Amino acid sequence: MLMQLWRGKYSFELIKLLAETLSLGIIIVNIVAPLVIVYLLYDFVEYSILIIWVSVHISSFVVRMLINRQLIKHIKNKSKKVYACLKRMYLVIFISTLLYGYIIWVSILYNVPDTHIFLIATIISGLAAGSLYTLGAVFIAYLIYMVPNFLFLISAMTYHGGDIFELYALTMFTMIGIFLIAGYKHYRAIRNTTSLNSNFKTLYENSTDGIVIFQENKFVSLNKAMYKLFKYESEEALLSISLRKISPLYQPDGQSSVKKMVKMVQYTFKEGYVTFEWLHKDKNAKEFWCEIVLTKICIDGIDLIYGAWRDISDRKKLEFMTLSLNLTLEQRVKEEVELNRKKDEQMLHQSRLAQMGEMISMIAHQWRQPLSAISSAAALINLKAQLGKLDKETAIEISQNIANYTQHLSATIDDFRNFFKQDKHKEATSYTYLVNSVLNIIRISLENKNIKIKEELECKDSFMTYSNELKQVIINLVKNAQDVLVDHKITNPYIKLKSYTSDGKHILEVTDNGGGISPNVIDKIFDPHFSTKLNKDGTGLGLYMSRTIVEEHCGGKLSCYNTQEGACFKLELPSA
Repeated sequence: MLMQLWRGKYSFELIKLLAETLSLGIIIVNIVAPLVIVYLLYDFVEYSILIIWVSVHISSFVVRMLINRQLIKHIKNKSKKVYACLKRMYLVIFISTLLYGYIIWVSILYNVPDTHIFLIATIISGLAAGSLYTLGAVFIAYLIYMVPNFLFLISAMTYHGGDIFELYALTMFTMIGIFLIAGYKHYRAIRNTTSLNSNFKTLYENSTDGIVIFQENKFVSLNKAMYKLFKYESEEALLSISLRKISPLYQPDGQSSVKKMVKMVQYTFKEGYVTFEWLHKDKNAKEFWCEIVLTKICIDGIDLIYGAWRDISDRKKLEFMTLSLNLTLEQRVKEEVELNRKKDEQMLHQSRLAQMGEMISMIAHQWRQPLSAISSAAALINLKAQLGKLDKETAIEISQNIANYTQHLSATIDDFRNFFKQDKHKEATSYTYLVNSVLNIIRISLENKNIKIKEELECKDSFMTYSNELKQVIINLVKNAQDVLVDHKITNPYIKLKSYTSDGKHILEVTDNGGGISPNVIDKIFDPHFSTKLNKDGTGLGLYMSRTIVEEHCGGKLSCYNTQEGACFKLELPSA
């Protein structure tokens, strides 16, 4: 570790800090302290020894001051020679420790009084401890001075003997470890601080963003990128103008630029941080956009604001273009949605017309039997009247039958009229009601084709929806099943309508035993104008409009899958 520290390339900032604090230490170590020690030994040690010792210290003082001046010079020039100069400083520092080690041993060998020896030892140990603040920026320099001084003291005190001096030696031995740890921590703290300051300075000077320091609503410092941003030639040129000149009178939101900036600064002091966009103008009065980040900092007890300016003119242009494009796209989407809505209305109308044709056929089936019965009743009345056998009881019975038949016809008319009535509002209904309404219309048609209806209506819950639209869906699903069963000439054909509740959803399944839908087309059956009817007279709109009604109008889901016997259409509606 010591070799690494010896060979280590200390940063220029650390060496500069050493050079700046070393001058005072050199004066104390090589001038003041030696003179005090000579005064203490003047009456006990030969004058020649003291004169030579002080002379060497003075020579060391001169050499150290010259080396220190060279250090400062090389640091300013950022010259690599600084490291060679630093090693020469190490050597002179070590010579100082040898001088103090020599004088403490001279004091003991010349039998200097214990009080004087103790005072000299205290001076030397004090100088060793104090070197932490003069040499601590370069740890190896601190070690070269502190450790030998303490070792010389320990050896001298141990040789002298006596309880006090042995205790002093033990204390010094303990202090070596303490000062080593403290010195290394002090060195790391200084190193980290200078490294942080150096990094900050590098970022500050070389940042592509404009960086400024605010104090009392004015710039006090800024980097090169900042004055280049405003097209000024130097930092001083930008600092010399009023901040009013680098912003338009009002910001795009209508606020005064001066008042708004004051608000931003006050907010930063209060909250510690703020970011916003700002319209500036450069030296040539050309406007440009910046993103500004203000951060509150404290330096030497003074609250300042650190600000970062980034030119976002290109981004604002892109945002404007994007906004314009979005508005254009939004208008086009609206037009397409309106066009699709009209197409859906046309398809729905076309689907209703197709269903009306089927309904007319069903009306013929529904009305054939009651009309025939009415005709027979009328003929019976006519015959009995001609024969003079029309009694009161017969007239009442036949008229009651005619009334019942006409009520049935009227009810049928109401069913069809309600079926094609436009829904304006959602209403409470249930699958039981919807299925029964549909079967009242279509049952005779199914029975005429020998198709059995299976009803498993377990869901009795009511829900809010468009009833007539859902009736159209159900009758379309049932009619499609009927056509499949008839086209494929299925033996014992049936259509099953099953309702139930699952996971909070109301579900209706329409299933048949017609053999199912080909896997090649099952994914296309809900596409508009796609039909699988064998007689090719299908419009291809029924299932498309059914899914549109269920999913877009009623907020549900309509799907299809094959069972072992045929197809199953699953209609799901939310409970709410």
